[in-house]
Amino acid sequence: MQTTPEAESFYYVKSGIRILKKYWYVFVISVLICLAITVVINWYMPAIYEVSSVILIEESQNNKAAPSEEFMKSFAIFSSVSNIQQEMLKMKSTELINKSLIKINAEVSYYLKRGIKIKELYKDSPFRVEFDKKSFQPMNIKFQINNKGGNKFELFVEQEDQQVQLYNFEKRITNYISSFPYNKIASYGDTIKSDIMSFRVVVDNNKLANYPSGSNFYFVFNDLNSLTYNYQKAIEIEQVAKDVLATKISLKVSNPQEGIDFVNALTTAYLERNIEKKNVIAENTIKYLDGQLNIIEDSLKLTEGSLQNFRATNKVMNIESKANQTFAEAHDLENQRAELQARIKYYNYISNNLEKDQSGSSLLVPSSMGLNDNVLTGLIDDYIKLNTERNTLIQNKQSQSPYFNTLTIKINNQKNTLSENIKYLINTNNLLLNSIESRLGKENANINALTGTERKLVGIERKYKLNDENYNYLLKKKAEAQVAKASNIPDNDIIEPAKLTQQNPVSPNKTLNLAIALLVGLFIPFIGFGAKSVMDNTVLNEQMMQSITQLPSIGRVYHNKNKKQQSPILIEAPRSAISESLRTVRTNIEYFLQGKRNQIILVTSTMAGEGKSFNSLNIAISLSMLNRKTVLVDFDIRKPNLYQTLNVENTLGISSLLSGQATLKDVLVSTSIPNLDFITAGSVSHNPAELIGSEKTEILLNELKEKYDYIIIDTPPVGLVTEGFLLMKYADLKIFVVRQKYTPKKQLVDLLKDIGNKDVKNLHWLLNDVDFKDSVYGKENAYYSNS
Repeated sequence: MQTTPEAESFYYVKSGIRILKKYWYVFVISVLICLAITVVINWYMPAIYEVSSVILIEESQNNKAAPSEEFMKSFAIFSSVSNIQQEMLKMKSTELINKSLIKINAEVSYYLKRGIKIKELYKDSPFRVEFDKKSFQPMNIKFQINNKGGNKFELFVEQEDQQVQLYNFEKRITNYISSFPYNKIASYGDTIKSDIMSFRVVVDNNKLANYPSGSNFYFVFNDLNSLTYNYQKAIEIEQVAKDVLATKISLKVSNPQEGIDFVNALTTAYLERNIEKKNVIAENTIKYLDGQLNIIEDSLKLTEGSLQNFRATNKVMNIESKANQTFAEAHDLENQRAELQARIKYYNYISNNLEKDQSGSSLLVPSSMGLNDNVLTGLIDDYIKLNTERNTLIQNKQSQSPYFNTLTIKINNQKNTLSENIKYLINTNNLLLNSIESRLGKENANINALTGTERKLVGIERKYKLNDENYNYLLKKKAEAQVAKASNIPDNDIIEPAKLTQQNPVSPNKTLNLAIALLVGLFIPFIGFGAKSVMDNTVLNEQMMQSITQLPSIGRVYHNKNKKQQSPILIEAPRSAISESLRTVRTNIEYFLQGKRNQIILVTSTMAGEGKSFNSLNIAISLSMLNRKTVLVDFDIRKPNLYQTLNVENTLGISSLLSGQATLKDVLVSTSIPNLDFITAGSVSHNPAELIGSEKTEILLNELKEKYDYIIIDTPPVGLVTEGFLLMKYADLKIFVVRQKYTPKKQLVDLLKDIGNKDVKNLHWLLNDVDFKDSVYGKENAYYSNS
């Protein structure tokens, strides 16, 4: 008896179609209203355009060396450590967006108001505001401009009762005031100054002539911090394709030119930032080399002066002796010593930098000092890469993210590894230096054995040449670093400058909006009818009954509008739709009973008022019209009413017979309808359940079956009292009357479940009081009461 998902789904589909057919005018009105609202929205909403640019990202593993890098293969201080995800993060950084907004003068926005529509003018504005960045300016206040002719204009601000933000663009500080009313007549070009603002308005008369007289213009000072945040959310940066190292920057704006200028400014700022970072490395290298050159230059001057003085004093210009080989070997050893000392200085520089510099931005890679140490270079490159990534997160205010903490741990681990490597290199080079010092000591001992003049001259020359070579070496490295700085180019390249992705606006999509409006217009009435259906928790139609129970239907009985009619409907209106529906029910009864005679038919319902007695009477009449001997028995002892309809006395009846106060002959009444007898309920009894549950009921029904073809039993509602269940065991066919838009669905479901648990056989439902607007003959429109 329970509903199935398929039956319920089918019910809702059929209900929707039925509602659509019945209330088509409601759907038409709803669709028209939604379409009208959408047309207004399409007209009012500003057109939104999409601007995009494409940047090629050169990943480190795929980089092709630039010409300057090919020229300086041995001086590779600019190896890329970025990847595409990091570069996308940089492009969306607060720093770059803020710089780009300043570059396109986004501190002030200009607008034109036409009726209720507002249009941003950008470069089309006939006015330009030049403001003092050292002064406070009121943020987000609409300064309205009315041209007064000549060189005059009216500047006014409507009363602002809310708190107003003041901002200093140079010092980047904020203040607040409580309100900001303003009205003044001024001349174009005059400075408008007070404690909370300082600017002047400049007019372009050629542009102003393009607008109708009386046009409403206004401008607004923008809070760059909020504007930066809004642009940061609006910008979309994505990889062009999985295997393509390029990013697409997209932005949706109301003014196409403003969007193009901003995206171009952003890509330019991004490339400039890349160059600036490269230049920092070159500048650090040059700064370090300058310090070393200054030290060696002083030593070189001293040794050069000593050599000139010695030659002048001793009148010798050169030495040719057997000591040349000894001095040459000593010279080679001193060169090796100088190289080791330079390395040790560099390693000490790295060690000191690791202790002092927390950002890792000023480290020099080994190649800048002519050292080809791949292990050390890799460690420093990774260290710089991690620090760069960490600095980017700080700039983007993402220092609270979990990845930031993970990155900090990685940096500390890399720093410890690098420190240990540097310590090892310092120790190793000190050992080598001690070995060179030892060998050099032996050569110096050999030199000491030479004559005094030779020995002194060779010693001075040796020091001079050593300082000169070191000086020339560092000078060469400085020149290489300067060339590298001058020839710097960005790692990445702009493939597509900013442009519109399509000429038409991407929003609003007028066609799509109208289609959505059409669907919404159709959907809203369904929601309304659905809500009404949910709130009206009664049985609405046969489809709902089929979704509630799998019990078979025995038919439907149509609605009667004439509440005054109390006579049997089949007698009073034999050609009405309701009478035809009762004849259909009669046919179905005979079909289910398979033409058998002496059958008991029980009629019951959930509650009072569902038309149980009405249908009992008319089913009995319809059967009697077929010349079937029929008796109608009113077992509703609690609330009898059939006797009134048939206009008979209710003195003696079922209650009298079952209590032994009367016989069947005493209670059996012949009606004016041929073949139809009637037994009234009799007087109201205080124990109806006990009377009906007695053996006399079975004796009575068996006796009636011997005399009549059909016995129609009208019982009390089984949802209220138990007598109906007591009589069901005697009935060959049980009819359960349900009244449309009256019987509560929940009570009905609960009762049917209870009946199912009792395993009642041959139970059928009849839908009563069905709303049917046209009779089967197509003429009758007034129906009769059947409740």
